[in-house]
Amino acid sequence: MDFELLIALSHLRSRKQDAGISLIATLSVVGVTVGVAVLIMVMSVMEGFEIDLRKQILGNQAHVLVLAYGGPMDAPSKVADKVAETEGVVAVSPFIYTEVMLKSTYGVSGAILKGIDPVRSVAVNDMASDFAAGPNGDGVAHDQAVELIRTLHTPPKAITQDVGDTEELPGIILGSGLAETLNVYPGAKLHVINPIGAGTGPLGMPMPTTRAYRVVATVHTGMYEYDTKWAYISLADAQDFMGLGDASTGLEVRVQEPLIWEAPTMARSVEETAGPLFYAKDWLSMNEALFRALATEKWVMGLILAQIVSVAALGIVTNLIVMVVTRGREISILRAMGASGRMIRTIFVMEGVAVGVVGTGLGVCLGLAGCAILSRYKYPLDTNVYYLDSLPVVVVPETVAAVAIGALIICFLATIYPSRRAAGIDPVEGLRYE
Repeated sequence: MDFELLIALSHLRSRKQDAGISLIATLSVVGVTVGVAVLIMVMSVMEGFEIDLRKQILGNQAHVLVLAYGGPMDAPSKVADKVAETEGVVAVSPFIYTEVMLKSTYGVSGAILKGIDPVRSVAVNDMASDFAAGPNGDGVAHDQAVELIRTLHTPPKAITQDVGDTEELPGIILGSGLAETLNVYPGAKLHVINPIGAGTGPLGMPMPTTRAYRVVATVHTGMYEYDTKWAYISLADAQDFMGLGDASTGLEVRVQEPLIWEAPTMARSVEETAGPLFYAKDWLSMNEALFRALATEKWVMGLILAQIVSVAALGIVTNLIVMVVTRGREISILRAMGASGRMIRTIFVMEGVAVGVVGTGLGVCLGLAGCAILSRYKYPLDTNVYYLDSLPVVVVPETVAAVAIGALIICFLATIYPSRRAAGIDPVEGLRYE
């Protein structure tokens, strides 16, 4: 065993006369352990939130949107067939967006009405995976959801529909929160109102257009914006309601899985294929501000929690300084016997790093155990506040490694001043009064 390591370990062994020093060292280890464990757990939860949010966005939003300059897109099916030829594109579907009012027997609410192609849209987004209730009650299998979307213009009769209500109406799908606001359920009838759909009246006032629809199903995406504001009807019904003929707002494009993170490049390729009359927007640029805010929050939270390790590092500084003061005679003897200043510095650096290694190792184990517990037992969240019902936990090995390395660096930096002070002790002065 190296001479420096042997001396360092002897200093760290608990002895009665060094009980105070041992207590400070123990508290330093505890501080590093707690700091590393909390940092790993918090960063894993934040990583889980970001990944889950990204998943929700990709499930409800196309990878690329193609829009026409100056207004609605004419002959969207032809443009969709052309865009589908772009390398890397999986599916393309026309869509219509508009803001409307929804009125039921029990409530009124503003909403974003989206017209979807009953056949093409299934391949573009994952809405079929989010069905919460359908004509036969709660719980809708994926295949049943796909069939409900394809028959959206002529929906099946719901088991909760009144016996006397036999009016055949086009179907509408509501977000779960929007359905609660309107107090409706699959089979219920509601009216969609376009405030300016009929143009202006004789006195220059806008004239609304109203159309009745049958609620086919409700969807729960877990995202407040979609669940409380979005409603879906078939593309043909939306075109008829809005008086657009065969035009649409634009196209939704889904790209191959490996190309999702290259969405800006894919958007440019789609633009080139579609032609000069159209432009494309990718999901990364549309949500750039959100993901930048999440990244900033993660870094700030990491820096704040890293201060726990920094405070523990102060304990290492204190422990080493006290050790230098109490072991001045021993250090002087070592210097008189030929130990160099570098060797003395190495001894005290090893002592501080040993505390850091033990604390970091225990912290990593404790943090991973905490993540496993949170992941297994699903800590519940208030769904009225959060878009998730439990804490998402995703352990990223790179993040754990970065936390551990950062803690070790902080502990190493804490040893620099005490070790230099120990190395600077003059053996003559240290033994003068001995």
